Amino acid sequence: MVLFHYTGHVPANTTRQAPDRQKLKIGKGRITGWIVFMPEEAADLLQLRIEYHNLQIFPFSGTEWFYGVFQAFIIPDDFPIPDSPYALDIYAVNTDDTFNHEYNVMVIVEPASQPVSAAPTSAGWFERLRDLFGGE
Repeated sequence: MVLFHYTGHVPANTTRQAPDRQKLKIGKGRITGWIVFMPEEAADLLQLRIEYHNLQIFPFSGTEWFYGVFQAFIIPDDFPIPDSPYALDIYAVNTDDTFNHEYNVMVIVEPASQPVSAAPTSAGWFERLRDLFGGE
């Protein structure tokens, strides 16, 4: 498993119409979990959503924003990342009119297993005997 991490800083007055957008490069494989943390002082002012190839994958509903998480805990997932570019788009909104706010996103990825090439098989006894005597 590999842990990919991004810390974002969202300026005050960042709206849903023009959210802050950041890229988090990850590896090919399968997302098995998320760890998202926002400081308590951000309350409901800071909101996030994450997309992979223009498909919202976090939170899991295609229209929702994630907010109000003041403790770090693992949120299980099982989402394949088969195609490059291997990157997530993090969109963030900060409706606070005074202060910038920070968030942390960690993605747990189980790397794709590498295909195992078939080792050449040695000839069986019959093939070796046939080769020895020149048969077809």
